[in-house]
Amino acid sequence: MTKRLLTAATPHYLSEVVRNMPLNWVNAFKRALIYFLWLVVWGIIGILLIAIGYAVAMNPLIKLITDMMNNKPATFAPELITGIVLATVGYLIVMLGSTATLIRLVYQLSYEATQEVLTKGKAPTTPAVSAAPTAEAKTTPPPATVQPPQPTIPWQPTAPTAPPANQKYCAFCGKAIAISARFCPFCQRAQP
Repeated sequence: MTKRLLTAATPHYLSEVVRNMPLNWVNAFKRALIYFLWLVVWGIIGILLIAIGYAVAMNPLIKLITDMMNNKPATFAPELITGIVLATVGYLIVMLGSTATLIRLVYQLSYEATQEVLTKGKAPTTPAVSAAPTAEAKTTPPPATVQPPQPTIPWQPTAPTAPPANQKYCAFCGKAIAISARFCPFCQRAQP
């Protein structure tokens, strides 16, 4: 079965795109709410710093402006510099915090969509049972996200041999697998 390319000229383009999207509206609104709450958090932290900086720098700033208007020599009080630095840090926290939250959200969504595409149509795998589990293995909690383990195969020099006609070698662990396999049954990685 071949996949066809969806274009704007395709009939029912929008309905097919929406149907094939991995993110439904409920999850989209949940993510938007999370993003909004993080914006509120960054805004509160930043505005508090800006307000503290404003309060610290206000009297020295008024004195500096008054001295300049009365043709007196301008003196920069340390409180003025401290207040300006605090206000600048508050502004940066608001801007960088909101940008970092957006970047993290986009990264998380793209990662989840990639994982969904990679595991679509694949039967769930069960981990191999070891002969004698150790005490450490019993006390460690399972990982939060299930990812295929990285193969750790020691290097052993062998003479290259051609695979049988109905087999190929896994591109990652090197074990012989069926030629039609999309995923290696040993290391659970997608084959190129």
